Amino acid sequence: MLFNDVQTTTVADLQSTTNMTLEELKKNLAPLFGEAKPAKKILLKDPPGKNIEPTDVVSVNVKFTDKMRRLKIPTVASKLTNEERKQSKDTVDEDRKHAIEAAIVRVMKARKTLDHQSLIGEVTTQLISHFKVEPRGVKKRIEELIAREYLERDQENPNMFKYLA
Repeated sequence: MLFNDVQTTTVADLQSTTNMTLEELKKNLAPLFGEAKPAKKILLKDPPGKNIEPTDVVSVNVKFTDKMRRLKIPTVASKLTNEERKQSKDTVDEDRKHAIEAAIVRVMKARKTLDHQSLIGEVTTQLISHFKVEPRGVKKRIEELIAREYLERDQENPNMFKYLA
């Protein structure tokens, strides 16, 4: 829409118009300049090159044509830092812990008593559509629920669990 009013603009003007940071704007402009696919240069940049500076002049490539009615413009994948990756993994692990515990409680509430293998099998069956369940993770959650007195082991058979309400 910006190029409906003007033929050329600078990267700095684009930044102020879109209220994006320069880094974010660079990530979004790169595919439009044809860095990923040189045949898909929708926008032209002066001076040409890979580096995008605030003083670069941007214009629409009027010679651009494509057979397709819809264009697929590749996006640049953002690089996650190790800290962000670790934080994301921790969040997912925490959510999975709660999902496993909820599945264990649902199964035990319905069955009242169940042996270890059957419990792991039913919990895995319930959660398989959401994520791959590790039996070790289920065992840890069972132990945690025993510690929090949601479940208890049977006195005669330690492989059997009883649901406590």
